Amino acid sequence: MNMRLNSPEPSVASLLENARALIPLLKQQGPLHDSQKRISSEIGVALREAGFFKICQSKENGGYGMRPSTLWRVAREIGRGDSATAWILSLAGLHPWMAGMFSTRAQDDVFAGGKDAIVIALTGNVGRGVSARQEGDSYVLTGKWTYASGIDIADWAATLVEVPLENGTSEMRLLLVPQSSFRIDHDSWNVFGMQGTGSKDVYLNEERVPAYRSLLWTDILQLKFPGVERNRGPMYRIPHTSLFVMSVAAAITSVAAGMLDIYIDTIKKRIPAGLKAPQIEDRFSLAELGKAASHIDMAFNQLMHDVDEMWDQAVAGVPFSIEQRARYRTNGSTICDTTLTACDALVRNLGGSLLPTGPIERYFRDLHSMASHFLMQANPSAELLGLALLGLPLPPNARI
Repeated sequence: MNMRLNSPEPSVASLLENARALIPLLKQQGPLHDSQKRISSEIGVALREAGFFKICQSKENGGYGMRPSTLWRVAREIGRGDSATAWILSLAGLHPWMAGMFSTRAQDDVFAGGKDAIVIALTGNVGRGVSARQEGDSYVLTGKWTYASGIDIADWAATLVEVPLENGTSEMRLLLVPQSSFRIDHDSWNVFGMQGTGSKDVYLNEERVPAYRSLLWTDILQLKFPGVERNRGPMYRIPHTSLFVMSVAAAITSVAAGMLDIYIDTIKKRIPAGLKAPQIEDRFSLAELGKAASHIDMAFNQLMHDVDEMWDQAVAGVPFSIEQRARYRTNGSTICDTTLTACDALVRNLGGSLLPTGPIERYFRDLHSMASHFLMQANPSAELLGLALLGLPLPPNARI
């Protein structure tokens, strides 16, 4: 079955306008997201109705099939309203692309009738005590998975498991599991930052997943998945890790946009104790603002450059080199570090304004937690790029 139920593609300007219209509601809901350990159902519905989860959903499955850079332009506006929502949209908004890698039958399960879908990813070694076995035409899963960002509003989870084979070896498989099958531990997410993302622990017990909703992980990494029988868009020719890295970097640049807004609003009203004059009259504060704004803009533009370069190269049908893939991995961490350094300078310049609870401290906590993601660690990724630039072999398990 080839669905061909694609929705009319909206303009980028209209999507950005929809995102900006949500900022007042997001600012209102942000503190509640922290206390409730999840983004609200109201916000989840608003994101759907705005069409944001269709941006990276293929046209063949009823989506818009737009560039991922469009998604992350939208996420930057969302980040000006709430940091937790920016994280969920930056990552889960990309994942319809991943669901489109599966068999056409699996895609029909997820996108039935051309509807949108919120898909989260349980990859990155987040399984704990997981057992998986094949029984006939199904895989049976039991175990715990951590860091299930957005599980409360999700429809599906793409879940990575190790399946033993009869010859004593094993293979890594990605399986699509409906959200309703998971038991969610709502008390498990007790953290310093990213409280509102609701990245909770989830459990499966003898869950049967039909084999047609599974994919070999190596096929994903080698761009040999069955989804290309239906989906012809450029994203299905871009290396998985390259886009996944950028989704995390996109969330960080989105939250930085919000932090910049907060800083500007704060110094307009603030009279620092040491100055006894409005902070906007302090030349050093103006310089900190100018430098940080430039660095945040530079990081976002690097993100846009890289993901649009990926798209354009995929359109041209040119394969991605090892050096390119290592560069994208490293650029993601550089985008993160540049953004984090700029925001830290803004917070330091506010001095005692950091102390009261509120948007400044929430954004500060969330940024630092997001920057701790394993794909944002600079040295491991930079080592891979250094090896690639020297023409030396990369480790067999290198994530690029």
